[in-house]
Amino acid sequence: MGSVYYDRVQALRGLMRERGIDIYLILSSDPHICEYRLDYWKTRDWLSGFTGSMGHVLITHDEAYLWADGRYWIQAEKELEGSGIALQKLSVKNTMTAWLSKHKGKVIATDGRVLPLSLLKELQESVGEVQTHQALIDEIWLENRPAIPKDRIFEHPIEFALLSAKEKIAKIREAMQELQATHHLLSSLEDVAWVTNLRGGDIAYNPVFLSYMLIGLDEAILFVDESKMSNEIKENLLQNGIKIRGYDEVCQVLSTLQTEALLIDPTRTTTAILDCLPQGTKIIEEINPSVHLKARKNNGEIAHIQEAMRQDGVALCKFFSWLKREYRLRDISELDVAERLTELRAERPLYRGDSFNTIAGFNANGALPHYSATPESFAYIKGDGFLLVDSGGQYLNGTTDITRTAPIGTISEEQKRDYTLVLKSHIAISSIAFPEGIAMPLLDTITRVPMWKEGLDYQHGTGHGVGYFLNVHEGPQVLSYFAKPEEKTRAYAGMVISIEPGIYRKWQWGVRLENLVVLKNRGDGFLVFENLTLCPFELDCIVLDLLTQEEKAWLNAYHQQVLNSLSPLLQDDPEALSWLEERTRQV
Repeated sequence: MGSVYYDRVQALRGLMRERGIDIYLILSSDPHICEYRLDYWKTRDWLSGFTGSMGHVLITHDEAYLWADGRYWIQAEKELEGSGIALQKLSVKNTMTAWLSKHKGKVIATDGRVLPLSLLKELQESVGEVQTHQALIDEIWLENRPAIPKDRIFEHPIEFALLSAKEKIAKIREAMQELQATHHLLSSLEDVAWVTNLRGGDIAYNPVFLSYMLIGLDEAILFVDESKMSNEIKENLLQNGIKIRGYDEVCQVLSTLQTEALLIDPTRTTTAILDCLPQGTKIIEEINPSVHLKARKNNGEIAHIQEAMRQDGVALCKFFSWLKREYRLRDISELDVAERLTELRAERPLYRGDSFNTIAGFNANGALPHYSATPESFAYIKGDGFLLVDSGGQYLNGTTDITRTAPIGTISEEQKRDYTLVLKSHIAISSIAFPEGIAMPLLDTITRVPMWKEGLDYQHGTGHGVGYFLNVHEGPQVLSYFAKPEEKTRAYAGMVISIEPGIYRKWQWGVRLENLVVLKNRGDGFLVFENLTLCPFELDCIVLDLLTQEEKAWLNAYHQQVLNSLSPLLQDDPEALSWLEERTRQV
């Protein structure tokens, strides 16, 4: 049985035959290589029906595949049904480029506007030439394609940003000179937002705006739609040494650029942008200096984040105490869970929106790591089982991300054992010390040891970096043995990262427990993780006999920290305070 997606694939194949294209790639990206793409650029979703945040589609005249990692396998199998596109389970050995390497000599094409330079090089090494000027989806997606947004741009107040745009640009110029670059092009929206101390609403959940930035040793240009900015913002930009040009003028300016050397991040710059440069331009390929600068939070930023976590913790206590009462009285759906969380966060000072689409999965839905309830498909919270809730908020003083798994009704001994194993894994990595500068992916095995002993594992990373009132997923720090232990992944004080191990029982339930932590110097060349997230774990879900004395001591210390931090802010809500006190009792 076909579907609208099957028909779209057939229409694409018709264009491929006309152009003599054997293989066409539809990438999960946009011109700024954002994780959360504009609706306008969700070409892969439109063609395939798959809505996960990551995954590339490959179409031939006779075959069609989606490569996605373990977070999305169950979801992809459901969403691809009827499309004629088969799931390829992404692994170290099974990648799209590995598949393509077996098809050398074929004519391969894609849309260079969304193709990172790093991926182009990988493809060229595997298969040779790739046509990058084939925007075929534009020719078949002719109806109901979303418009480019025009949300207003606003300032990130200096009391929270702490450093001016002029000071940040000065730090970037120091890095440019070390790399012997005369100019630096920023395509990544979170970097532009951080440098300029501006925020916007063009991308769902991430307070960024469509833009490019070109920084020279003497001048800086922001390419942006001026109609989205107030006169006051424009004046402030000029005072910080930043000129303004139209968003669509970036290629024109680059085509006339007289530079000795242009610094770009090949993972965040598309081939179409580089095609604008004069022939012979020297390119320096390095990670954006701003990535490292904004990843290492200073003491002032950490203090602000800690306050954001306290406010977020208050909202979470109010939510879980509400849930405990309400699900017994009436039908509560996964959609109601997400709506109530947003309402309670919106009551907190400095809240500006959610940091991602809340994941609220009851029982079998919780076994899908990136499940998202929709009005067409959701579950009610009733009966017995686990409710997995992964949510976060955007505040002027920080970005939050937390996962807790709550018991509903009576849970089984097997469910309690799963919860305890996930908690043991969480404690294992949270309580270690490690050398400063170590590649963080190497630490991930420590997290998984308690599960590996039981023959269990999870098919996603343990932790991702988090921005400062910016993207909820923001590197270069990453805690995942699926990631390469590269130079850019080294651990340094001030980095904020998540810790989120999980167990997923297909068609039954899921358990994930996530805190955000900040890397702190211990004073002897070693770093430790300091907890930022403030919300208790569910003591009634823990098999205490499975915890060591050291693990119990960690749990007690964490719960005391949560109680001390949040109880003064919950005096006006006896129900939420009682919920907190019950779950932070010592064991």
